[in-house]
Amino acid sequence: MGTMRKMQMTETPFQAKLLFRNTWLIQGAGCNCYLLVGNKRGVLIDTGFATENLQVFAQSLTDKPVEIAANTHGHFAHTGGNGWFTHAYMSAKALEIAKIPYPRIANLGYPLDYLVTVVGDGDVIDLGFRYLEVIEIPAHSEGSIAFLDKREHILFTGDEVDDQVMLISKKDEKQPVVARHASAMEKLLSRKDDFDLICAGHTLVLSPAAIIADYLTHDQLIISKTLTGKEITGFDFPTDFELPQPAFKRASVYEDTTLLYDVRFIQGPVLQRQVTLQLEP
Repeated sequence: MGTMRKMQMTETPFQAKLLFRNTWLIQGAGCNCYLLVGNKRGVLIDTGFATENLQVFAQSLTDKPVEIAANTHGHFAHTGGNGWFTHAYMSAKALEIAKIPYPRIANLGYPLDYLVTVVGDGDVIDLGFRYLEVIEIPAHSEGSIAFLDKREHILFTGDEVDDQVMLISKKDEKQPVVARHASAMEKLLSRKDDFDLICAGHTLVLSPAAIIADYLTHDQLIISKTLTGKEITGFDFPTDFELPQPAFKRASVYEDTTLLYDVRFIQGPVLQRQVTLQLEP
């Protein structure tokens, strides 16, 4: 593994770390970004939300063209830098929110008129003898996808697998469900022979893939009510996130995994029973 490297330019917020051949971790603002380079081109997985030109920084790391981004989901902390690239790959659900900045940074002049290529299960991004397969894993966000690099045996999971997974909705988004996260983990485990390491959206970088099995067990323990979370206290939520209806929110820890969830949305939302009135003729 390499060491953190700063680009030789004035006041850049970005740092890069060479993880292994043709693969860098870039950090600056918002999330972990990963530059993957093949024989023909590079792609940046997630782009954070720094206002400086992330494409120029990424391009300084390789002589292959880096013109495209790919997003694990549509939260602006992962899509804010897309506008510096020619276009971005993301899911259809991610596109619904990807160009909406958080309120406190909405007036900072982000370029938002970039083109989008919508992708879904089984689609492949070809970098030249290096291929990224798309796997849909919606839970934390409806538009979440993972990118599987089979050649290097790495899975890029965004926020669906990390040291802490937030199954709590942001304002105006559909509430995540614990059972849906379990389904996503089962889906990833069905591909367990294709990857050994996890690169996540915020904390985990080149972490053992076994954490996915731990998350599935964690989900199942909550669903079966074998494990009950505690009231959420002491968590450092993002500035733009307000914890809605805190009385229903819980934090649960199992092995090296942490889940934040809503007790009303474990197996799904409680559906109101529909009543049909019979009118007298």
